[in-house]
Amino acid sequence: MNETPNAWKANQYDNLSNSQAHYESTGPEIWEQTEGKIDHLIAGVGTGGTICGAGRYLKEKKPGIQVFGIDTYGSVFKKYKETGVFDKHEIYPYVTEGIGEDFLPQNVDFTVIDHFEKVTDRDAAIYTREIVKQEGIWVGYSAGSAIAGMLQQRDRFREGETAVVIFHDHGTRYVGKMFNPDWMRTMGYEPLPGATARDLVKNKKVADVVGVQETDTVEQAVLRMSAHDFSQIAVLREQRIVGSLSETHVYAAMVKDPAIRKESVRSIMQKPFRYVDIETPISLLAPMITPQHPAVLVRDFPADKTYILTGYDVLAAL
Repeated sequence: MNETPNAWKANQYDNLSNSQAHYESTGPEIWEQTEGKIDHLIAGVGTGGTICGAGRYLKEKKPGIQVFGIDTYGSVFKKYKETGVFDKHEIYPYVTEGIGEDFLPQNVDFTVIDHFEKVTDRDAAIYTREIVKQEGIWVGYSAGSAIAGMLQQRDRFREGETAVVIFHDHGTRYVGKMFNPDWMRTMGYEPLPGATARDLVKNKKVADVVGVQETDTVEQAVLRMSAHDFSQIAVLREQRIVGSLSETHVYAAMVKDPAIRKESVRSIMQKPFRYVDIETPISLLAPMITPQHPAVLVRDFPADKTYILTGYDVLAAL
């Protein structure tokens, strides 16, 4: 604004006019249309304006209403609500758009939201399509998250209660994503019959990624790989995966320059392994593992477990 005269920034995250607008409009609209019979409000949480503004109004009218915020894996909201701790290790890239954040917007009033439910990128994409198929409402990614999050909490609802789910987003933004079967297959989201990554990892002895720090030496990385009989290993910065090493890449580097063994792993590390959902069908998982990308990280989000799969694992299943 200092650089552009007469300009202003809406700042939907921290401008409390956002939640106030929903307190004055969305909340009353829901109350009137349900004739006050609403028991639960479910909505994705991004800026927090919609759910917190509407939720605050509805709770003033009926204090017993439960407000459920839908979050995504890679966002800080749920853990902050439950522990009061802003955990930077909760933050990592995710695909879902419109919900979740890596900071705490002022419009997110954690006293209004009773519970946060996390939804995977895969489930959000699948349920976005289901809303269109079943209801004929062309919604976007965060709407799929909202429905999936509601269904994950079905035990919280009793027969005869009224739950209102807010759809924030429109499907026009996602024609090339979940409404594109090729994208769904590439991402591993397309639900297909047959075995999944879960079947491949169920007998894995290691359920947490064993890695090396980027500041470790190449020699230390080789010793760690040898100790665990790994052909590749993740590279970590504190607790976050920032790269990878394969034995063929390390071998080539050491043949070219034997002194590299004393250098840090950071000097020769490769790109991080790709994350895939544990429900990814094996038929979609197989093309993801190539000589250039020799492994994938299989993430069981609800269990907070990560497994590593190589081409050998997938080949045995195929």
